[in-house]
Amino acid sequence: MFGAACWASDVRRKKVVDTITQLSELLEEITEEFSPCAKENTPGLRLMDRYQERVSFITFDPKEENALPRRRSLLNNTYAQAKGDQSKVCCGVDCSIPKRASQQAIASFVIEQAGQEQLTSAWVAGKVLSADAELFAIRMAVYSMAMAKRAVDPLVHSGQAHSLAVCKALTQWLSVAEGNRVEFIATPSKLEWGLQHAAHCHARNLPPIPMGRRPATSLDAMRKHITDSALDSWATMFQGKSYRGHHFLPLLETKGTAIAPKYAAGGSWLKFVGEEVNLCTRMCRAILNHAPIGDYYHRFNIPEPHSYVQSWTRTDAPPSL
Repeated sequence: MFGAACWASDVRRKKVVDTITQLSELLEEITEEFSPCAKENTPGLRLMDRYQERVSFITFDPKEENALPRRRSLLNNTYAQAKGDQSKVCCGVDCSIPKRASQQAIASFVIEQAGQEQLTSAWVAGKVLSADAELFAIRMAVYSMAMAKRAVDPLVHSGQAHSLAVCKALTQWLSVAEGNRVEFIATPSKLEWGLQHAAHCHARNLPPIPMGRRPATSLDAMRKHITDSALDSWATMFQGKSYRGHHFLPLLETKGTAIAPKYAAGGSWLKFVGEEVNLCTRMCRAILNHAPIGDYYHRFNIPEPHSYVQSWTRTDAPPSL
């Protein structure tokens, strides 16, 4: 389908407005480059292949008992130890993603070292997601936990150029002395802790930066834009009975708004049934106004047996969900 849309004439493409026909034009807006054969991505020479035991990640689980106080204590102790040692450097990074699509993201970092003045800087990150902006901040600081792990991953991904720069710098630094180590500590924004909060405030205090004619645009940002466009089209089409079906049972959220279709986190309806097959079957029958019987499987090419036996009790109202 995508190939057919790309080879369609300009006149035809102007008449058809949907996500697929706009993909080729949107992909041209991506400005980042990828290097699958970069030296830092050579198996055996990758940063984590050579120095895995000297790069550590301390993740954060908000479900743990006293998670925030314990993390604050860890950060305070680590910071106090580093402040008294001139061979150690502490870095805090964060980003600011504007709500308006016409403004660029901001990445910032704060660096402290014993005997040195605090270094603070902020950079325009372009049209990117928070993950890309945080990765950019880590690169600029040469230092969100998921982005710390991505920072030392040289494989092809959105923001790979930042990862390659981080891997190159850390590889050179770790090769100088066996005692050199890097430690990434996840810092929840709720803590408003030290360097991380300072970087957060620095990014937020900058004035809005317009996108301009051709801002730096990451692959993940374009993926999100395309996905959002597809979901908007899906929600619009779903409002019509000719698309969703004349017998589809409209359901409302707790706020009173109609439930819109989505694909993430188990979708809009099936996420509530879990692994309960019987409940799923009854819910499908109530919402679709028919049971998932053999004809249903056959019609939608579902690779399941086409024979199904189940007794139903007819009522004036659909089964309770």
